[in-house]
Amino acid sequence: MRPTSRLYIIRLAVPIIAILSSSCKKIIEVDPPVNSVIGREIYENNTTATSVLIGIYTDMSLMDGFTGQNSISVRTGLSGDELVSVAEPNSILSLLYTNQLTNNGNLLFWPIYYSYIFRVNSAIEGITNSNNISATVKRQLIAEAKFLRAFLYFYLANLYGDIPLATTTDIKNNIVLPRSNKALVFEQILNDLKDSKSEISSFYVGGNSITASDQRIRPNKATVTALLARVYLFLGNWKEAEAEADSIISNSSNYTLESLDEAFLSNSREAIWQLQPVVAALNTMDGNLFVLLPGSNLPAGPDGFGRPVYLNKDLYNSFEESDLRKTHWIDSVSVSGTTYPFPYKYKAWEYQQPRTEYLMVFRLSEQILIRAEARMHLGRLSGVNSAESDLNLIRKRAGLNDISLSTANAMELIVSERRHELFTEWGHRWLDLKRLNKIDEVMNKVASTKGTTWANYKSLYPLPIEDIKSNPSLVGHQNPGYPEN
Repeated sequence: MRPTSRLYIIRLAVPIIAILSSSCKKIIEVDPPVNSVIGREIYENNTTATSVLIGIYTDMSLMDGFTGQNSISVRTGLSGDELVSVAEPNSILSLLYTNQLTNNGNLLFWPIYYSYIFRVNSAIEGITNSNNISATVKRQLIAEAKFLRAFLYFYLANLYGDIPLATTTDIKNNIVLPRSNKALVFEQILNDLKDSKSEISSFYVGGNSITASDQRIRPNKATVTALLARVYLFLGNWKEAEAEADSIISNSSNYTLESLDEAFLSNSREAIWQLQPVVAALNTMDGNLFVLLPGSNLPAGPDGFGRPVYLNKDLYNSFEESDLRKTHWIDSVSVSGTTYPFPYKYKAWEYQQPRTEYLMVFRLSEQILIRAEARMHLGRLSGVNSAESDLNLIRKRAGLNDISLSTANAMELIVSERRHELFTEWGHRWLDLKRLNKIDEVMNKVASTKGTTWANYKSLYPLPIEDIKSNPSLVGHQNPGYPEN
């Protein structure tokens, strides 16, 4: 059995809490409580139970699946029209860029995210069954865990389509689970989010899961609401999407648009949820990956430390000339007369820099764009409290003139604003192209610049062949277009 990739049976059959180094001290705000406590013992008190969730956030703050070159941001950016790969031709990054994946889904998100789902399910069961955790802490931790499960399933369902839906740690059941219809997965996501929202703290909690913290690094009610608004948008539930997004936007005492240069700083008031960096001497892995320097960090850098991606020039050229996001969130270097633009939302890329930036997961501007799209569908194009007024909030921050929406141009302008506001963040562009049925139109054009061809089946990633072989319920159920062996 492969402990790093077998569906659900991952990281052993019980959660093992990672060693939290001194560089992680701030994330927990208490002494690191656990080295390797196994099984029920981990849920014997508030501190060790809290460490289960802290351990998950700590691991998410590292590279696999969430940040750096293995992240949603990078890998979907390469699949779509945001990033260009200069990695080795047969590497997973190049295969993503040329849309030439076969059945090597094991190198993508499936095994990583299911390993986290197993840990989350184990936490929900262990915390629920414990008699030694205070009621307040128990409610908070279960609410955080259910939010995390919804978050993980949101991405799995959007990246793979129908997926196995595991909500327990029952190994005998989990290893033979069939794929569940995507609609059922979204039903589970909504149930988890509604449960979470009803129990989770309205403020950000510290390391004891009770007292308030000024660090926005553990989910709170606004975080759950933000994902709920996004899910309703994807489901076409416009009234619910508007209401959930509006409840955050209206909370101006806690959330407001920051200046472009301050938006991605740690604990910015635009942040709804961030992951605190835990790699010693680094800020975000995204900043370290994306920022190119003349000579040393370019794809052909002489010191061997070349970065594997840069920003797609079509995206770079699509910004309005006066758009401040083009000058504040993008930078470029020139080599032998060729310009390489790169994402510059995260600017603290060097080792040993003071820790000033956290990895942004949810931020206010997305909620404004969600509300704008919902209001458009509800027929409120212009005037007060309209799609138009929401888009112009985003445009004003970017130094752009107000625009007027009409039935003919509204959707196009909203999609454009989402593209230029949320680029290289958590797969927004890739998922937008799919949910809005624009992926074939866009990718047929992009494929020629990549030197490849496009087919609609490539909008879903392949299931890992090893998981298909090990689960009889998955045999014959690979995503269309991909081989099973």
